[in-house]
Amino acid sequence: MKRLKLLAVVGLSLLALSACKMNKNEAAKDPVTAATDLAASVRANDFDRLSHIMVPPDLYAKLEARYKDEAAKKPAPTAEDEAQFKANFIDKYTAPGAEDKLFAQLQPQLAQMGPQIPMGVAMMSGMAGQSIDQNAKMSPAEKTQAKAVLTAITKWASTAPLADPEKAKQAIKVVCDAARDLKLTTLAAAQKLSFSEMAQKAGVAVGGLRKALAVYGFDTDKMLDSVKAVKKSGDDNNAVVTLSYTLLDTPVSVDVNMVQRDGRWYSADLIKSVEDSLANKPAEVAPPMSAPPAMQPGSDAQPAEGETPASSDQPSDAQSAPADGASSPASDASNGGG
Repeated sequence: MKRLKLLAVVGLSLLALSACKMNKNEAAKDPVTAATDLAASVRANDFDRLSHIMVPPDLYAKLEARYKDEAAKKPAPTAEDEAQFKANFIDKYTAPGAEDKLFAQLQPQLAQMGPQIPMGVAMMSGMAGQSIDQNAKMSPAEKTQAKAVLTAITKWASTAPLADPEKAKQAIKVVCDAARDLKLTTLAAAQKLSFSEMAQKAGVAVGGLRKALAVYGFDTDKMLDSVKAVKKSGDDNNAVVTLSYTLLDTPVSVDVNMVQRDGRWYSADLIKSVEDSLANKPAEVAPPMSAPPAMQPGSDAQPAEGETPASSDQPSDAQSAPADGASSPASDASNGGG
């Protein structure tokens, strides 16, 4: 009996040791797991892992090298740059009492925004629908799924309490908490972040955005938890995986083309996107922490609703003014607060 217990302890220890040696930044060896791992990384706000498993190691190395090269070319921030960064990011989002100041700026707009929301949602939904219809690159099946997503987001945006002051306060607090969690104190420090560190900051920023959306009933956690994958077809080198998930109570499915590289599986579309990006020399540094344009307090812009999200990522449009603000820390940090 004692011998059996000893063997069990040894076996468990070996399993634990094996788990410790596993590299979470390696893509899976089967297409189904590889596809669901992408969604799982977004669900965990682990964009460092996501940046590794979305492309093969050689492409990741090229992305990292491009980032380092562009960062090295950027001049050191001037005193004026640092002052703008402090005013537009540090003071606005992380200073004590930032939440109250932001709400005071936003509050007058909420009453004006309320009556305009239905018309704005209808207009943006119509434009997005036309864009889907006119997209020559989408198959009929893809257009059907895109319209299902658009319908779900339109319904949510039409009924969500986007102009509710209490919801705005909650969302603003989420924004400020995320900004503080970024732990950026100077523009110079932000520019010295490594590629991996920048990806980690992106995870913090996107996590804040997802929490802000949840305030208004857009639960991306629930959506990402519902992701399931099934292999539809394929061979040893290529496969089609059907991803299905539930978006705002609407079932959605999409076929993802997967490709095998050196025994591991990746999204063929993501590989092509990265390869195309690397083939084109950017005019300016394109930080991985890019985010949708923020609707700053005091802006006359209206929320943009109804655009179609990617299959396994959380929706990036259809955001209210406060929810859009969740992306502001990332945008300000990346652009020097300008």
